[in-house]
Amino acid sequence: MSNWLDKIVPTVVRSKAVERKASVPDGLWSKCSACEAVLYQPELERNLSVCPKCGHHDRLGARARLNAFLDEGSQTELFQELIADDRLKFRDQKKYKDRLSQAQKATGENDALIAMEGTLKTRPIVAVAFEFAFMGGSMGTVVGEKFVRAAELCLEKKTPLICFSASGGARM
Repeated sequence: MSNWLDKIVPTVVRSKAVERKASVPDGLWSKCSACEAVLYQPELERNLSVCPKCGHHDRLGARARLNAFLDEGSQTELFQELIADDRLKFRDQKKYKDRLSQAQKATGENDALIAMEGTLKTRPIVAVAFEFAFMGGSMGTVVGEKFVRAAELCLEKKTPLICFSASGGARM
């Protein structure tokens, strides 16, 4: 059974329209959650997730925040070797191991905390930032270990530690 549009618009015209629509890459455009303006994604990223139309601040990921905060070219990620595991073999509605794997795949991060050493206005510092998109920025063993190691490094080098918190608390 066909509708009235099928009778009017030839199949060739419809298929070409679908082809054109499909040629726009995913993630190239986004919509402001406040004013609903259609925004060019690279421009939004250059503007640190602030809408150029209305000034609404959207969420900025941990890595982007640290890269914007520290002097360009000075960033060195710390403690990348720490990777979460499921020592308790915990399971509620879903296996904890599966939740970790899903969060890692969705964010591209090993865990909810990113630690970097770098400079701020040429002064050496260590900065850490929670990635809320990774299980709500919740604190597991790796987050705790990274934070402690970052603090110990700062004590050793006598440099400041800056923390950008975006966490839902501890993982239960």
